[in-house]
Amino acid sequence: MQQQNQFHYLFNPYTLYCLLEFDLSKNNIERLVAEEFVVNDFLVKSNKMIQMQMKKKALIQKVINVLPTLSEAVYEQSVYKLGAAGLSPVNIQLLVDHDITYPQLASMTYDVFFERIGRKNKKASFERIKEAYKVCEILFQLDISARMYNFYLYQHCEQLAPRDYMKIDALCDVLSVRLSLPKAEIDVLYIEQFLEKKRAENYLTYAPHLGFAKKYKTVKAFLESDFKGKDILLRRMNGETLQDIGESLGVSRERIRQKEAKVLSRLPELEELIYYKDVFEAYNWNEEMFSLIYDESPEVYQLLDVKLKRGDTSVLEAVGELALTEVQQKLILAHFDCYINYEQQVMSYNNKMTFFEHLIFHLGQTAVSNEEFIEVANKYIEEHQLNPSLIFSERSALGMSDRSQKTLHTKNNGFRFYDTTKIEPEVFHQLKELLDLDPGVYSMSKLFRENEALMDELNIDSEYELHNLYKKCIEISGVTFTRMPEFSVQTTKDEFLKNLFYELAPIPVDEFLVYVETHYGLRQDSLYSLLYSDYLAFIHNNEIKVDYVEVSEEEYALMGALLQHDIYTVSEFIELGSKNIENFKEKFINNQALMKLDYNLKGLFILRRTYMSVDQYFTNLILKDELFKNTRTRHFKTNHFFTALYDLEKNLDVVKIAPDVYLTNKKLQDAGVTKDELIAYRNAAFEFAQVPYFTYHYLKNEGFEHEVENYGFDEIFYERIIWTHPQLRSLNTRKCTIFSKQQAQEFTLKDFISWLLIQHDEPLDFNFLQNRMQNEFGIDVKKEKLIYVMQNSTLHYSKELNKVYRSKEVFYETIYSKEG
Repeated sequence: MQQQNQFHYLFNPYTLYCLLEFDLSKNNIERLVAEEFVVNDFLVKSNKMIQMQMKKKALIQKVINVLPTLSEAVYEQSVYKLGAAGLSPVNIQLLVDHDITYPQLASMTYDVFFERIGRKNKKASFERIKEAYKVCEILFQLDISARMYNFYLYQHCEQLAPRDYMKIDALCDVLSVRLSLPKAEIDVLYIEQFLEKKRAENYLTYAPHLGFAKKYKTVKAFLESDFKGKDILLRRMNGETLQDIGESLGVSRERIRQKEAKVLSRLPELEELIYYKDVFEAYNWNEEMFSLIYDESPEVYQLLDVKLKRGDTSVLEAVGELALTEVQQKLILAHFDCYINYEQQVMSYNNKMTFFEHLIFHLGQTAVSNEEFIEVANKYIEEHQLNPSLIFSERSALGMSDRSQKTLHTKNNGFRFYDTTKIEPEVFHQLKELLDLDPGVYSMSKLFRENEALMDELNIDSEYELHNLYKKCIEISGVTFTRMPEFSVQTTKDEFLKNLFYELAPIPVDEFLVYVETHYGLRQDSLYSLLYSDYLAFIHNNEIKVDYVEVSEEEYALMGALLQHDIYTVSEFIELGSKNIENFKEKFINNQALMKLDYNLKGLFILRRTYMSVDQYFTNLILKDELFKNTRTRHFKTNHFFTALYDLEKNLDVVKIAPDVYLTNKKLQDAGVTKDELIAYRNAAFEFAQVPYFTYHYLKNEGFEHEVENYGFDEIFYERIIWTHPQLRSLNTRKCTIFSKQQAQEFTLKDFISWLLIQHDEPLDFNFLQNRMQNEFGIDVKKEKLIYVMQNSTLHYSKELNKVYRSKEVFYETIYSKEG
């Protein structure tokens, strides 16, 4: 093989005859050749060379010093290697003196030789030279592949640690690198011959399914042999102190210490001392635990304890740090009364809360009743023979589910696993903003219904779970989370209802119930029962009536002069009037009084009667100027405002050009951009996208172009125009909007990821998935957020493999099929 030829001279012992040129004696070279030294031994400082160096330091050093000048080119030209065939130094020198090189001898005749040496009669010398050349051609063309293989295989074996097994395939990889050969060209036969030879020599050992390993002397074999100081070492291994041994032998403690140190310094390379050194020095083992975990004899631990310094770290920490078998892990965990929880963390059974959360993770991914949990959990405790103190009672289970940050209560005292600690701060901020409400009593069903995308992202299934999430994790001044699913904002239920009576009366009970459910989310049936139970004094012939406080003409006039705006929130209106009029709320927060001021009570607003609805007011306000900016004041956080803005955007009467900034259609037309052009643009984008999910970033990557883009607006402008298409659904992410052509249903990030997975036969590498979302679609989602989304869906993320599967079932099928 041509690639091996370049190594030929390094592995042929006869190459050493070239060193005659550098004043090495022929006797020394012959000795090195006889012991099968090759040039490579000196280049890599093999163990063989190191051992010889102890005996012949000067010789070895001289060889090392001159080798840098012995290149492959020098070797090819050198006539000194004729010494390998027994050619005398005189004849070699004759060739050197007349600049005759080794390759020239192949075709050289005596006539040429005669001319080159100055026409001297040296026919006998020429014949000896030619004969030596023929012998050398044989010597230097010997098949040395086995020698080369053996050299590198032996070098690799020498570096093997105890119990470090190797197989033939792995050795092929090693030789491929060392010999600069393709793996397919490595001759496996040479490897097999080397392994069998070294196994026969007791240099290697073999274990089925594991392969070959370098053989080291064991502690047992060493202790069975005779060596100086053995009695002292055995006594120290049995736990006797230096003082004890010294007193029994009538010598000083220091003398025993010196003897022990000498014995330990002479210890050979023992398998267990090398294999367990790092583990022993890292953790605080005792003899019982070490022998049990590693199935070693007490003598191994005892010698380790004498020779090495035990670590300070608890052995319990080894569970997460060492490559232990499942059996070894269980033994350590049982010793410390611990377990590995659902997050692969080592936990103590003494912490009953973390044990509860571990069980609910496995038993309560869907809601369970307290009774169901107790039955299954206690059965688990009994079957695994755990401490009886872990048994759950009805009271303890309910108490833990209340206190745990990893459960959510559902309806009728059920609960399920839900890790609230994984919710991102920005999501908590969104939840807090939802409670920025006017004083009143609300049902969580209102927030649950009005924020479908957020609920889906949070994996919240009902208003009851949402109520419990708020109660566990969010505290806001003035907000009280009362009985599921209700909460109050800066008021009590009694005060809230009576205020509504005065605001809305006279009003039929049925209309009142509809009004309260529409604006506050409270259920009509429950409120109906409450009204006819506790508030009959306000009900006359199924109509709510109140006695209004009398308002003077002077008070009407004063209030009329104060009103400067078309709209006020009820709280703003009360604040304005209360500064000047006593009992203002009782007098004016009702339609009877407001009508005289030319205003109406419209839900949470006081609105000038010029407007038919609050939505109409906001529509006019948004379209009033060429540019509208949402200042996010209280008025602009209401459903009325969002409805008006949504309708205007969908109709392309306004277009978003920056966060919270909108251009009106009038301004666009003045700039020469017509609504028909915008419609044509969104239709072109819709038709261009040939996939069920896409983004504006995706369209541009695919080469989408349109003349509207020549107007030079920012990306958000064009993205928002596409958003208005009636056949598209959308999902907002941190940096872009995802569109779906499947208009029949809302979609989530989980649906989008599932679609990506379906396009691949194999599960997706998580990093590949994240990069594809970023590069192809412009979707920038943090890894933690993506994992959270997948954990709360049918998708499955394997932390160990860092892969995403369409479901947990697909994950198990894939794993088991590979094992099979």
